Amino acid sequence: MSVFMLAEIARLVRYYILTCTTKAGSGHPTSSLSATDLMVGLMFNQFRLGFDRLIFSKGHASPLFYSLYAAAGLLKPEELYTLRKFGSAIEGHPTPKFKLAEVASGSLGQGLSVGLGMALNAKYLDKTSYLTYVLLGDSELAEGSNWEAMSLAAHYKLNNLIAILDVNRLGQANPTMHGWDLAAYEAKAQAFGWATKIIDGHDFNQIAPALSLAGTTASKPLMIIAKTIKGKGVSFLEDKDGWHGKALNEADYHRAIKKLGKINLGKTWTIKSAN
Repeated sequence: MSVFMLAEIARLVRYYILTCTTKAGSGHPTSSLSATDLMVGLMFNQFRLGFDRLIFSKGHASPLFYSLYAAAGLLKPEELYTLRKFGSAIEGHPTPKFKLAEVASGSLGQGLSVGLGMALNAKYLDKTSYLTYVLLGDSELAEGSNWEAMSLAAHYKLNNLIAILDVNRLGQANPTMHGWDLAAYEAKAQAFGWATKIIDGHDFNQIAPALSLAGTTASKPLMIIAKTIKGKGVSFLEDKDGWHGKALNEADYHRAIKKLGKINLGKTWTIKSAN
């Protein structure tokens, strides 16, 4: 898919993220916006629906998770806009109550371990070729469980496991330990036996080649280390403290939508299947 088309999808996904969180009056729009380009590049250019596995370890980015499927026509906008409503399957963190969620997530540091299990199953038990992708936040790498999973993934030579690290620099209340020092993350990942690729997480010309490495790294799992900007796409939110877990009010919402540029609300895009 062309860079132009991916950028068009990303604008639509950002529109959905902002709209569903403002309607809910809560959620994590800025954490979702930072990973939007990465996930659009994955889902609409690489992912095989119904075959590959996707885990949002940074489950608070659920507005992004659901908005991807809305852009694909697999979730109606009116369903998306029930985000965080009592009884809705569109919960604040993904759970299998939503049919396209593999696992419940949101307790940070757990998703990579789940992905490890899925990749082990594919390689050694089912002996099938599906790939497991895990979206990680930089803050959650403070959790030791990630590093335990990374050690085991390297030991079992899980080249079918791909971690995508969203390095947006800002945590819940403070900057992260390494900020945008991507080399520090790379050195640690390589020390644990992983192949690595550093990219600009908002450049589709870098995202696509990095994702094409999935499953090709001989006997090593792959970590794509992406420099991103929290709140990307809305200038007054970008790389700003004080917006974590905060939905926009109506006035700010309308300002933000104008910043996105042209959005085609009548269009949906296909996530390819394994067939």
